[in-house]
Amino acid sequence: MSLYFDNNKLFDAEGHLTDEGLYAIKDGTLDDLGALEAAEHLSFCDYCLLRYTAMIDAAPDCMKQPMRDLIPLRSFRIMTNRYVSAAAAVVLGFVMWGAVSTFGVPNAAALLPQQPTVRQERFGTKFNTAVNGFYKSLDDTFKSFTLTAENGLDQIRAQSIGGSTAKGE
Repeated sequence: MSLYFDNNKLFDAEGHLTDEGLYAIKDGTLDDLGALEAAEHLSFCDYCLLRYTAMIDAAPDCMKQPMRDLIPLRSFRIMTNRYVSAAAAVVLGFVMWGAVSTFGVPNAAALLPQQPTVRQERFGTKFNTAVNGFYKSLDDTFKSFTLTAENGLDQIRAQSIGGSTAKGE
């Protein structure tokens, strides 16, 4: 016979701690994994926590204090978890009510995005314009280079046809 409680009997079909499991927690006969699973379950299951605290209250006075040390401040956390979110919602409602009454309701038309008055060019159009401008300036540069070269060649031809050079005269 094992000293430890069988972890397979710790939870019932609905996922709550069994009565035997609660007594195993009280007696300390759970192994480490079972104790961890039971403690985690008690941290979020209010039904099992209430059953466990009722079992503690029914225990003799000499056993109550060690069992109560296992769940410190749990009842306070249960109460605050339930009411803090409701209180926060009420406070947020009052803040919004005060803001609307102080500043008024915003104009819905002002919140809508405004259509631009100048039609913006699409990216493709801008890209085509930039590429065409680049090719036009490149073409102008080549034309200027070609014109300069042709003028230079015409000057050289004119000098060689006339027979005179600029150096010796």
